[in-house]
Amino acid sequence: MKHFDLTIVVSSFNRDGKVGETLQHLYASDVLDLNAIELLVIDDGSPMPVRDAIGKVGEPPSPFELRLIEQTNSGIGATRNRGYREARSDLILFLDDDILVETDTIKAMMSGLRECGGTVMFGGYPFRTHASETLRKFAVHLYGYDRASDEPRYENVNAITSGLLIVDRSKLPDREKFYRDDLSIPAAEEHEIIARFHRLGLPIYNALHISATHNHHLELNWLAQQQYKYGLATAEAFAKVADLDEMRRYAELREKLNFSGPKGILKRMLASSWGRAFMLCLSHFAERLFPEGDNNHVFGLTASAHFWGGFLDYFDRPQQ
Repeated sequence: MKHFDLTIVVSSFNRDGKVGETLQHLYASDVLDLNAIELLVIDDGSPMPVRDAIGKVGEPPSPFELRLIEQTNSGIGATRNRGYREARSDLILFLDDDILVETDTIKAMMSGLRECGGTVMFGGYPFRTHASETLRKFAVHLYGYDRASDEPRYENVNAITSGLLIVDRSKLPDREKFYRDDLSIPAAEEHEIIARFHRLGLPIYNALHISATHNHHLELNWLAQQQYKYGLATAEAFAKVADLDEMRRYAELREKLNFSGPKGILKRMLASSWGRAFMLCLSHFAERLFPEGDNNHVFGLTASAHFWGGFLDYFDRPQQ
């Protein structure tokens, strides 16, 4: 069997306009000193087939060898697991289909995992553009971009993000699954990984000096929607991962998600559909009034209201 230095798994669903640009950035990478890179693009039943977007990009340059896998829609966990199983290298880089790597990102991720001595490591990916300077400042605060480093720096963290994530499969007991694919809401599977790795004593490293670009324009409505979905995902993880709150991080989060008493009533009011709508309107007003100022407090409360709303709505809706 042919030896590959690295397998890159790009999971894609309904992003035909962006996945081509993701591939273009990969092909422009400084990797000519590597012998062979396996590039697996997995189309998770997209309405507009990824095959069409790939065709517009053209043939991959050496050392990339592209393989397209098409499947019926199965969800992000199952799709990434498909790439994990199919990979012909034990060194696997998971990449979202809207992440644009820098020319040195691939080699930096490979060398970074060796340097930190870990099994799993992830990098950051700030947004490409922002609707306003004040929203950019909040994104820096919310996503921790202000902690980025110019020098090599690795932190052992109780967190994970899969958009730019490298795994050494040879150090893991399961060669079939990295994610739990029965968690249907994106990000729920990441909560499970954090708890599982904590239980196994396997560190997760954040490479603060390695980053790519999130090919997305950040605006308030999108951010609020994402926080709502993250609340749904957190609720699903609590509902389906039995030992989740045995980890201190999740025990403390469970305590914060207490909706009883006077504070809990206020949280429920803000988490309601009209409460979320009010906070979002207030945030839009603050953004227009102070487009370059510090609106972190009102933006943060809006984000929290949507997160709480998603969390509560998960348990209110009919369960499968």
